[in-house]
Amino acid sequence: MIRSTLLALPLSLLCLPTVAAAQDAQSATQAPSSNVGHAGGLFSNATFEVATGADYSAGHYGAALDTTVWSIPVDLKAQLGPVRLQASLPYVFLKGPGQIVSGVIVSNPGSTAITSRSGVGDLNLSAAYLVTRENGAVPSIELGGGAKLPTASTLIGTGETDYSANISLYKSVTPKVMLFGSFGYSWLGSPSAYKLENGITASGGLNFRPTDRENYGVSLAYREPVAAGLQGQAVVSPYMTYRFTNRWGITLYGMAGFNDASPRVGGGIRLSLFQ
Repeated sequence: MIRSTLLALPLSLLCLPTVAAAQDAQSATQAPSSNVGHAGGLFSNATFEVATGADYSAGHYGAALDTTVWSIPVDLKAQLGPVRLQASLPYVFLKGPGQIVSGVIVSNPGSTAITSRSGVGDLNLSAAYLVTRENGAVPSIELGGGAKLPTASTLIGTGETDYSANISLYKSVTPKVMLFGSFGYSWLGSPSAYKLENGITASGGLNFRPTDRENYGVSLAYREPVAAGLQGQAVVSPYMTYRFTNRWGITLYGMAGFNDASPRVGGGIRLSLFQ
């Protein structure tokens, strides 16, 4: 049984979501104003994206040895005017004493057992709606929500469904610099063997866009402890995105944690095809 003293890292708070937030800020806030709040214009400026790549993270998470995670995701995104729909399904390779629990890595403190397993991960679905575009001192405001569906085996996931809701803000400082942030709450499904706790999530960062094809930035992400007695998880992530053509782009990112409940190091890459 996994005890409540385990240290944990929510994979959903790894840097990629905040990197994606910078990209989403650009696409969402550029939606024609006539589409915002009007369903009739929903499909007039539809764009679609499919992406894949690799993600890596490593950390002790309270154990004596590292737990490493490699994942190969398939990401889908549709921007339909002010509405954004996203889905992601990874194939996961996990090695070490840690275990993935409701999108979280947990490790038994002092454990030296090394096990390797792999398989399809949980399916993540999300949707967001751009309520208002930036206007003077008022930032762009977006409301979103998501669900993690238990498509992974019990060796990879818990067989439980998780839910989340958030509000995101995007504000231009200059024509090339944008601040972005998100505040939300997640509801974690708990298996019968142990109890996970719901909690607040928050992220924010700065995005620099020197040209229409380039983005550079840094993001921070935090989640409240997933169980009583644990630390909150905090990650910093620098990133870059580049559009080779109108149809192809790449994203690179790194990450580092601020405490033992977070990954020590990690990073990843995405290759995207736009339509």
